[in-house]
Amino acid sequence: MQLLTLIARRSWRALLLAVVTGLACGLTAAALIAVINEDLAGFEGLESSHIWQFLGLTLLVVVTRTVADISLLELGQSAVNDMRLHLSNQLVDTSYRKLQMLGKHRLLAMLTDDSQVISQAVEQVPILLVNAGILFACLGYLGWLSMPMLGLTLVLLVVGLAVFKLPESRALAAISKARDGKDKLFDQYRLLTDGTKELQLNEHRRRQFFRHQLEPTSLEYKKDFVRGMSIYAVALNWGNGLFYLLIGAVLYAGPQLFQLDMVLVTGYVLTILYMITPLSELINALPILGRASISLNKIKALEGELNTVPSQQGAADTSVLTQISTQASADRGKLEEEPSSVDTLQLQGVTHTYYREREDGHFTLGPVDLTLNSGEIIFITGGNGGGKTSLAMLLTGLYQPEGGKVCLNKVLSSGEENFRFRQHFSAVFTDFCLFEHLLQDDSEQALADKAQEYLIHLQLDHKVAIKDGKLSTLELSTGQRKRLALLASYLEDRPCYLFDEWAADQDPLFKRFFYMQILPDLKVRQKMVIAITHDDAYFHLADKVLRVDQGQVQELQYVVKDEPLATLTS
Repeated sequence: MQLLTLIARRSWRALLLAVVTGLACGLTAAALIAVINEDLAGFEGLESSHIWQFLGLTLLVVVTRTVADISLLELGQSAVNDMRLHLSNQLVDTSYRKLQMLGKHRLLAMLTDDSQVISQAVEQVPILLVNAGILFACLGYLGWLSMPMLGLTLVLLVVGLAVFKLPESRALAAISKARDGKDKLFDQYRLLTDGTKELQLNEHRRRQFFRHQLEPTSLEYKKDFVRGMSIYAVALNWGNGLFYLLIGAVLYAGPQLFQLDMVLVTGYVLTILYMITPLSELINALPILGRASISLNKIKALEGELNTVPSQQGAADTSVLTQISTQASADRGKLEEEPSSVDTLQLQGVTHTYYREREDGHFTLGPVDLTLNSGEIIFITGGNGGGKTSLAMLLTGLYQPEGGKVCLNKVLSSGEENFRFRQHFSAVFTDFCLFEHLLQDDSEQALADKAQEYLIHLQLDHKVAIKDGKLSTLELSTGQRKRLALLASYLEDRPCYLFDEWAADQDPLFKRFFYMQILPDLKVRQKMVIAITHDDAYFHLADKVLRVDQGQVQELQYVVKDEPLATLTS
């Protein structure tokens, strides 16, 4: 039912068309069976008109089923596509801190495994509707042949449904448990990919990881999934067996109990044999539908955790099932205005608290009182675990403070304003990500020329080219990728910049280029530049040096030297 709701919210008119054509296909198929049965009874006196009737009905079955299949396939896949895009947009709109708490493995399982299961189930919907139409039409034809035998048929169908429903709850429980195990399995996959180097260097750790983490998790998932699908297999095959019992009842008991002649028996057996295929397809689709229902419930539950702004009505349903009627890429024009200039960024009594892994208690940053201005270079330094990254997250709006206020140009960063707040920043984090699109507008030729100049300075021009605003390749070494991330950030031309230990692993040539050319150039352009760094040899270039130690922020005093900017050549 949830799948039909998902599809109907995309376009109920298209769904209605598919249902009507599916039922028409069923009625036509039943009529075709009736024609065949009638012609078998009078085989010796067949007329040419019967042949044309047979061919016409056959063509109608093909056309109606094709229309139903294609229309539902297009509609269903469009609904799933909207759902994927909606969920992806919702992930980006969710606070970064909350995403960290939920864990990448759960998000990946939702976007990949759950979406795939739902997509597979949607592919079954055309088959289900067409087969349902065929079954209802065939049952009507059976009733026209013999009402007592129709009653017997319905009794056996009800018994088969009851036999199936009894173990279905146990099957769904096992599959639901397997789906929970899939989250754990994705977490182990994440460890496997992130820790490949460590596992290759340490055979003991590799064996320990496989023996105590990956193998038990994978085995538990396999057991639960096999248990659930095995229960389904037993129930489904028993249901199929009831149809053969029905054929036996018609052949061996029908003539004696209901005084059926050979024509009726032949028609009944022929119709039941024709019904076996659509009924089997219906029954075989039930496990897929069950898994899809579990996946939809998983998505709805995770959506509830992603929603950060409660509904004004409290009980309003904000799930993907109620929002899927709108395009996932909703119009956000009012939020996509060009970032305005920045005069000041203020932190007033800001505090942020989080728990450290494997430690009792919690860590608190602040209270922090800061005023940063445009045209300033601000260095943030301090020991590991002191709160530098947390401060950077607060400054960029990726974290919301538990206490105090963060204001940009005296405007409080909260709610929708937090989205606008973040659009003023360009950043290169330690765990940066590169995207192939470099320039927003292909007409930005001056910016493209500047990018090409910096590619030479960063010694990337022999590896990378900019074509139609896109990077020609991202297949680079880690150091080269980091230099390219610096260039991409620079070209975004935002009012504020954050560089999280960009120069930490760069050689002296590129380090000097960063401190002596990139940062001063941004300063001249009245950008606010925040750099997390330990390079005290360059501290004199900063307007402010902030030391973060055990959650406390202190401004250090450095004398700014008048030093000409260096020009770096390759």
